[in-house]
Amino acid sequence: MPIDFLYPTPFYYSNVDDYSGVKEEVDLLVDNSDFDYHPEWGNNHKLSDATFSQNPVLYMEKTRSEIQTHIGRYLQSIKFHQSLEYTGSANYTVVSSWLSKFDKGEYAHVHSHAHHEISGVYYHQVKGDQGQFFVESPVPQMTSSFVFNHMSQSLKISPTPGMILLFPGYLYHGVYANQTDDVRISLSFNVSFQKPYFS
Repeated sequence: MPIDFLYPTPFYYSNVDDYSGVKEEVDLLVDNSDFDYHPEWGNNHKLSDATFSQNPVLYMEKTRSEIQTHIGRYLQSIKFHQSLEYTGSANYTVVSSWLSKFDKGEYAHVHSHAHHEISGVYYHQVKGDQGQFFVESPVPQMTSSFVFNHMSQSLKISPTPGMILLFPGYLYHGVYANQTDDVRISLSFNVSFQKPYFS
C-alpha cells in the first residue's frame, strides 16, 4: 500500500543570481556596521544591530531584488496560490534584517522566528569548517520514537558564499561553532505578509 508523507516542511536553498551586486552591497554594510553582542544572549556571536531597530535590506536594492526573486520561487514551489488566503497576489514585506558575525568559537543557539511567515539567510563570507547551519524537526515527538527517530534527525547544511536559504519562521534552527580563525558573516531577514482579513 502507498504511504503519504503528511505535512512536509518546505525548506528552500539556492544561490543568488547577481552575486557580485549583492556582495558589493553587503560589503558596504559590513564596513559601516558596529558589531556587538546581544545583551541577553551572551557572547555567542555579534550582530550589526543588537536592538533589531534597523532594517538595512530596505536600502539595498540589489539584495532586496534577489530576496524577492527567491521568495517568488519559494512561493511558487509551495503552490501558495492554492492557499485559502490567496487573493491574486502576495503582499509581503521584509520587516527586519541584520548581519551576524561569527569569530572563532562563536555559534548561534537554537531558536525560531515564529511570529514571521518566512525567515531567510544569505551567506556573505563563509568557508571551510565555520559552523554548519542546522534545523530541528518540527515534530519533536519523532526524535524519541524507536520507529521514526531516523526520520527526524537535524538537517545540516554547509553554506557557501552566495547561498540563500528560506524556511518557515516557526522552524527551529541554529549554527554550530566556527572552528576556524576566519570570520563568518551572514545576512538574516524576516518576511511578513499582509493578511487580507486585516487590510
